[in-house]
Amino acid sequence: MTEPAEFVTRLRADGQDQARVGDQNRGQNRGQGQGHGRGWDQGREQGREAAFHADQRRRRVRRLSVGAVAALALAGVTAWLVAAPEGRPEGRLHAAGLDEQAWPDEWPATTGLPLRGSPARTWATEKDELPLPAATAVGSIPKEKVSDGLSRAREFLVAANLDPEVLQGAWPAEAMELLDPQQPARAELTEHLREPGLPDADPTELFTRFDPARLTPARGGIRVRGRMAFEAGGAPGQIRIHADYTFVYAVRRVSPRPEPGPAPGTEEVARVVVRRQLVLLYAASDSPGVTAGKLIPAGYRRQLGNHDCGTVDGFVHPYFSKEAAAAERPWPVVDPYDDSKDIPDGRPSCTVPSRT
Repeated sequence: MTEPAEFVTRLRADGQDQARVGDQNRGQNRGQGQGHGRGWDQGREQGREAAFHADQRRRRVRRLSVGAVAALALAGVTAWLVAAPEGRPEGRLHAAGLDEQAWPDEWPATTGLPLRGSPARTWATEKDELPLPAATAVGSIPKEKVSDGLSRAREFLVAANLDPEVLQGAWPAEAMELLDPQQPARAELTEHLREPGLPDADPTELFTRFDPARLTPARGGIRVRGRMAFEAGGAPGQIRIHADYTFVYAVRRVSPRPEPGPAPGTEEVARVVVRRQLVLLYAASDSPGVTAGKLIPAGYRRQLGNHDCGTVDGFVHPYFSKEAAAAERPWPVVDPYDDSKDIPDGRPSCTVPSRT
């Protein structure tokens, strides 16, 4: 076994002290024979060995003590969760020292790590991180116009689903401004925002907004990933843009009070995954009933994982863990991160996520 550096230093110091004492003793007992000197050296070696083994025993005791304390802390949190799922005891164990990365997957995420366990934690956080396909000329439409159409499509997705004010319930003014005012789709969306309701007036069909009186996005809890493609449109001077994007939101409760987390001293976040597939038309030039540079929503499908489809008020309503456990959710179970297939037409927009 390799001797620890600090122990070797102490051992050398002890040996030097003992050597000085031995020199003094030899000076006093000079002439008493060589055998006595060998006995003193043997005793010194035995003393060193005993000191080394004693030091090793102390180190083992300290390691066992630290391990026992960590095990007791984890056991304490687990017992607290099992024994008090509804009401947390006042004298609960503080969990600040426990690494959330090591928590069981079944535990809800918190404001400390709002995307813990989610594949979305490495996704883009803002518009500039969302790449666009390389623009090329389409028929008579030059490359520059195609590039402008792709940029405007991305701006619409961001304004409708990532704008901080829109997420907190504001009117999606920038997104609406990008739509063609001469087309009926814009007027219909305006009506849906003003008077949301079933069956066909749900603003979440294109916009992600949370009720500001109840929820707010958690810091660092928003991610997005997606792709875009384009082709010639159905009319001259028009391109058709296909967008498929998945947005992940971690939100915290603001009313009536924060949602307690799975461990003492933590606050739970609810995560909702929103996937949108849009077909947007972009006109490079004016034509009857069409405004150049504006977008026309020609088709859109959505899939909302962990949202209450029974409430239609213009906002997304994610479930927290206790609500999800108690609610009846008669929707299909879907992996919300799987975008390998198109969202089926006519499918319920709500899903029960297999993971969030």
